[in-house]
Amino acid sequence: MTPADPTRQTPVWPIVVFILVALAYGLSQAGPALGGDLRGSDDMMRMQQVRDLIAGQSWSDVDQSRLMTQEGGAMHWSRLPDLFLAAIVLLAQPLTGREMAEGLAVTIWPLMQLCWVLTALTACLRRLNTPLSGQLAGIFFFCTSAAIANFLPGRIDHHGLGVALILTAFACLLSPHRSARSAAIAAICVAAMITVAIENLPAAGLIIAGFSTAWLIRGEAEASRLRSFGATLIIAALLAYVVDAPGAGGQRGVCDAYGQSHFVSLLVGGAGLAAIATVMPNTPDWRARLLAVAMAGGVTLVSFIAINPACIGSPYAALPGSVREGWLNVVTEARPFSTVFIEDTALAVFFYGVTFAGLAAAIIGYRLSAPSKRLSHAALLVLLGVMTLVMMWQLRAASLTHAIAAIASGYLFGYLFSNWREKRGAGPALMLLAGALVVSPSGWTMVRHLLPQGSTGERLAAADCRTGKAYRQIAAAPRIIVFTPIDLGAPLIYYTRNYATAAPYHRNADAIELTLDVFRGPTEEARAKIATTGATHLLFCPRLGELQGYAAAAPEGFAADLLAGRLPNWLVPLYRPPEGEEGPIVYTVAFDRN
Repeated sequence: MTPADPTRQTPVWPIVVFILVALAYGLSQAGPALGGDLRGSDDMMRMQQVRDLIAGQSWSDVDQSRLMTQEGGAMHWSRLPDLFLAAIVLLAQPLTGREMAEGLAVTIWPLMQLCWVLTALTACLRRLNTPLSGQLAGIFFFCTSAAIANFLPGRIDHHGLGVALILTAFACLLSPHRSARSAAIAAICVAAMITVAIENLPAAGLIIAGFSTAWLIRGEAEASRLRSFGATLIIAALLAYVVDAPGAGGQRGVCDAYGQSHFVSLLVGGAGLAAIATVMPNTPDWRARLLAVAMAGGVTLVSFIAINPACIGSPYAALPGSVREGWLNVVTEARPFSTVFIEDTALAVFFYGVTFAGLAAAIIGYRLSAPSKRLSHAALLVLLGVMTLVMMWQLRAASLTHAIAAIASGYLFGYLFSNWREKRGAGPALMLLAGALVVSPSGWTMVRHLLPQGSTGERLAAADCRTGKAYRQIAAAPRIIVFTPIDLGAPLIYYTRNYATAAPYHRNADAIELTLDVFRGPTEEARAKIATTGATHLLFCPRLGELQGYAAAAPEGFAADLLAGRLPNWLVPLYRPPEGEEGPIVYTVAFDRN
């Protein structure tokens, strides 16, 4: 029913047209980004990191100097995404000026990643023997899922790059040619995805396990590829460790970024796989191959634990309980399935409905697949299954999980469409329609709109407190140190030259804890606590969801007083939005008033 080799038998031009349509849609959303308005705090901080790099900040130093926290603005980010953004800015700036160059960078880079991701996704579908209808459906499913949000202009954080690297590595794993080149590319992607963000570690482990399992099952046919994968993994891991921020040294003793434990385990694992494929490439007994792979995996795991045992737990384990309760637990992407379902059932139905439908499609696809493609479909099922579990732990995995689900759903749609074309009639037509509604994110979007909408997304107020226009007056003033709500630290740093005292980054836990204490504590104690930060001013946004949350938790606290207009006499308005408009208000903290 499906072509024997879709890579050769299906045309490419419809795929190209679909990708161009997707890029055109993305470009139509570029207006705010071209004007400098980005989509979230992480995007703003990423662009500020690029600015600092261009201005002369050390490549290995990613700390934010204008984040005035006890931890010194500590960040855990990679420089790899900065490289592409900085290159676009430096190339365009002589022709357009800095502001427009930045607007072009934050527009072009996400669209470049979108093209990359759709190409990798199509390669995966073709290598699973998906007919053209399924390939086109897979692209459509991706573009209507939660995954697309990380590839629109203004979204420049690391999530999109992580998805691109993972899908590329998975496409290499599925390569029918089983070449050393595909293995080398996959190994480079594995090292890159871990250095970009440690949240990609589960996917990286699955890619490594995939190449190991392929050799375990196929034996000699996979030996050359496994050798190339292991050897390249050693080199790529070393380069990422030495070249990417913060470079080799004591600062790598961490668990929330590419640290010494991850580096050593990649070296040990890569060396083990390369050695196995070199010493015993022709081993006919599968039990001997299983023992060799198990030993390599065991030694790798032991080395990981021996270097830093703390890394086998949650990267947020060291956060104080008050920070987890008052900040992390209300961050949308950090919430587990149970919390999302209780607080916003409609959102949960969409996110997890698309995911579970994709998982069901992967199971059906495995049962329908030809024997020669059974291992590839098993790899898809395992990857999607594990990422579904990760997504149930934290919603942040939704983008990657939906991207993988689009592959499984595209394959099933292609099967149902081919079945309808072959048999015609009402039965196959109804199966196609029902299947399309179940696996399509558009179908789950309709269900979502039929349910009562929750509060997700309301943490950032409708009031304009996150655009360049809102900060224009503040940006023109002399530089000051501002005590900020957690959600407004990054916008203040990005849009102005001022210093902020808090931002939503877990390495600055002391600053977050102090911010929670100030806004939820008594008003009469707030000024003394603000003074400990060195801040001389306070940033306030009347309808900021963060402050509303504080007020709900502590009705007698400082945030509740601010929202109710009960200002202490030591807060003197300095900047207000124009009459009839809502936006950020800056107060001077008068330390000389009683």
